[in-house]
Amino acid sequence: MENHPAIDKLVQSNGVSLEQIELVIKEKQRTGSPFGYLLIRFGLMNSESWYDFVLKNFHIPPINIEEMEIEKDVLHSLPEFTCRKYQTIPIFKSRNKIVCGMVDPLDSEVIEQIKKISGLEVESRLVKESDLRRSFDKYFSQVGLEVISPVNQSGERFYEPIKLRELDREATAESTVISMIEQATELKATDIHLEIEEDGVRLRYRINGLLYEFPPPPLELYPAIVSHIKVLSNLDISEKRIPQDGYFKARISGRSVDLRVSTFPTIFGEMVALRVLDKSNIITGLEQLGFLPETLHRWRMLLDEPYGMLLVTGPTGSGKTTTLYSSLNEIDNLHKKVITVEDPVEYHLKNIDQIQINPKAGLTFAVALRSILRQDPNVVMIGEIRDLDSASIAFRAAQTGQLVLATLHTNTAPGAVIRLLDMGVESYLLASSLIGVLSQRLVRTICPNCKEIYKPLDEEIKELSPDLVGQDLRFYRGKGCHLCKGTGYGGRTGLHELMVMNEELRRMTMKDPSTSTLTVIARKFGMKTLREDGIQKVLAGITTISEVLYATKKDTDER
Repeated sequence: MENHPAIDKLVQSNGVSLEQIELVIKEKQRTGSPFGYLLIRFGLMNSESWYDFVLKNFHIPPINIEEMEIEKDVLHSLPEFTCRKYQTIPIFKSRNKIVCGMVDPLDSEVIEQIKKISGLEVESRLVKESDLRRSFDKYFSQVGLEVISPVNQSGERFYEPIKLRELDREATAESTVISMIEQATELKATDIHLEIEEDGVRLRYRINGLLYEFPPPPLELYPAIVSHIKVLSNLDISEKRIPQDGYFKARISGRSVDLRVSTFPTIFGEMVALRVLDKSNIITGLEQLGFLPETLHRWRMLLDEPYGMLLVTGPTGSGKTTTLYSSLNEIDNLHKKVITVEDPVEYHLKNIDQIQINPKAGLTFAVALRSILRQDPNVVMIGEIRDLDSASIAFRAAQTGQLVLATLHTNTAPGAVIRLLDMGVESYLLASSLIGVLSQRLVRTICPNCKEIYKPLDEEIKELSPDLVGQDLRFYRGKGCHLCKGTGYGGRTGLHELMVMNEELRRMTMKDPSTSTLTVIARKFGMKTLREDGIQKVLAGITTISEVLYATKKDTDER
């Protein structure tokens, strides 16, 4: 790699030192990423400077991919993760050759890898890193939602694109807000994002975890829309300088939808985020959350325990609240007293006492927990363990007779133990109280209407699991149809990693453990990692390879 043709010229004319080059080379050896891309990532050059440098010093033809429309068959020549890893995109394909737009078309090692993966000769073109990033957004994962309507003609079935429903230009603020909420519930969106920018308004809905852009309301109506949302949420309409949080209910198509509102000031005005809380979507049976049968059985066994601490972990938006609420729904709340402490209370549950945290009034998690224990509960749910104070009280409650359920922000189940120890929870308290940790992620599921069998490249299968290469297996993907709005996906399911505490894990917890050590022990006693859970769902035709790779890459790197 030291022979990259750009190195000498970079040192001579661009002020990049040999020490900085060494740093980039080490990172390239570790990740396999292109040399030029890493220069940009390290801030040693910006995207434009690198592009101009290659253009000036090397005879490689540039191409403007922004002005192109790449065909699907050509895009499928390389897996999405390969394109992102090597910062490339296929733009043309013939019988024995593939033409690729590349951020670093000088990197021979990357070209060799693309050649191996595609099985074709590779011809490179220079593209700007910023243009390539926008193309990834356009062609992969976050493609624009395509709404398609079925048309019957002469006994045959056709599909023709129809225009996304535009918000009425003559509408009032009130009718526009109603229209946005209706559209969000129809599309099963979890969030509505209204953003004000220099050149206008932007409206996006989060659907199956990804944001999709929709035709926005007119700019002149935007202040009135924000004010109407504030009125509905009991917020101060005159206050535009500080963030505000609120809540209101709407009745849409005969069903009640709760909306959690957050306003935030920007340089062009206030942006608004609305979390759409549809009870029918969140409180479901645990069977519908994507648990593998064995994992579900072990989780239910833990829910039957009379006392102890159960943690659900994962990043924001990984479905932790859904799992906790669905778990509480299975607990016998007729003969057991169940109390929750949340911030905010997202859904109202029957026969369960729910407490809203109010720090301004002095009602913090720690204060609420201390008082709750005098209410003689059997089960306590804590929205989130945020500090040592609330963690210590929660663990002592778990030790003295309550089943405590809580969330924690960690990437893996074994990582929760390390996080709590780092937080300052005593190892003896952790070892004696913790009974299980469930880590989870959400992945999109393949649309059942346009599901098709396909043959992924060996490199793609190898990235998922080297053990699967060469095996006679079936893999599936969604082709895109009117039901999934052209995305190939319909809904989401969970990936789960459940670590059940046992004597060996408890002993290790007392000995200043590492995540990798705890993982080895937990797997010995039956824990499936998030990646292993995902592999089973890929082979069962529930989700795709790219979804599982994206959802579990960080966790796999950290182990």
